[in-house]
Amino acid sequence: MEDNSRTLGTVQWFSRVKGYGFIRPDGQEEDVFVHYSAIRGEGYRNLSQGQRVEFTVEDTPKGPQAVDVVGLDIGEGESAEAYI
Repeated sequence: MEDNSRTLGTVQWFSRVKGYGFIRPDGQEEDVFVHYSAIRGEGYRNLSQGQRVEFTVEDTPKGPQAVDVVGLDIGEGESAEAYI
């Protein structure tokens, strides 16, 4: 699945406490793991359920993982300040 091209998807869920979650790439049925350290940005990095994101998929020994994740919009219940 790794080809270094950018992929669009939707955050299925993300735990602020655990620092990880899953993204569903557009047109696919399998979710991709995402760790907070893969989210582009400074300071506190977080994603919201339903948020649209752009990312690259890397194949790892544990399966596909999202890297270089960029939020495209603000998820429900979030404020813009969380993404500055």
